[in-house]
This record gives sequence, structure tokens and C-alpha cells, in this order.
Amino acid sequence: MGVDSYEHIDTMLKSVQEDVTDPELRFKLRTARQLCGMMKEHYVAGQKAIERADIDEKTLESLRELGYLD
Repeated sequence: MGVDSYEHIDTMLKSVQEDVTDPELRFKLRTARQLCGMMKEHYVAGQKAIERADIDEKTLESLRELGYLD
């Protein structure tokens, strides 16, 4: 997915949140943005853990093909 995807999702949610006046919908959008931020943090932590791990090149390539690595 990549960090850029999470940032793009947050930007879209923020844009909609700014246009919405219903307090309940604004709450739901704010919550969705917070969850997106949390998912981004988990993604980044996972990427760093994989980078630090001693993994052979074939396995790294497999992880890239499956979308786990950028």
C-alpha cells in the first residue's frame, strides 16, 4: 500500500470532514482519519522491522511481489 496511500486517504477524508456540518458524520470522519493514522504507523513500523531483519533476497522479492514491501 505505501505511506503515500495512507496520506492520500487522510487528505480525502479531511476534505470531506471540512465540508460536513452534521456533528455525527464529522465524528465518524475524524475517527476514520485517526484509524488511518494508526494503520500508517503500523505499516511504517512493519517496514522498519523487515528492513532490520536478516532476510534473504529471494524472500524479500517475494514480499515485494505480495505488496508487503515498497
